[in-house]
Amino acid sequence: MALSFTAPTITRLEKEIADIQKLVRESETKRQKALSTINKLQRDQKLSRNANDLSNKITRENKLKKEIEEINGFLKQSSKQLADKNQLLTQLRMKTDATKNPTK
Repeated sequence: MALSFTAPTITRLEKEIADIQKLVRESETKRQKALSTINKLQRDQKLSRNANDLSNKITRENKLKKEIEEINGFLKQSSKQLADKNQLLTQLRMKTDATKNPTK
């Protein structure tokens, strides 16, 4: 691959990696908030005296658990994407370095 094509590809990969890392951080924060809310709901369920109130809390807890499952799936997928993109980036950088500094 020519150097003129490699530099923009490296830049694009770096941007994609940064975007994925940002989404991962946001998803992890969202997951932590959901877990915290679940814990609070579970504590509140023990104190709940009204059946309707208890039912609402259980429903909210179930929705949050589904959301956490979706986030976990996204994080797993993102982890694979990051690994692939980092590997490709490393390969491109090695090719670029080899092109700039050929050994004799």
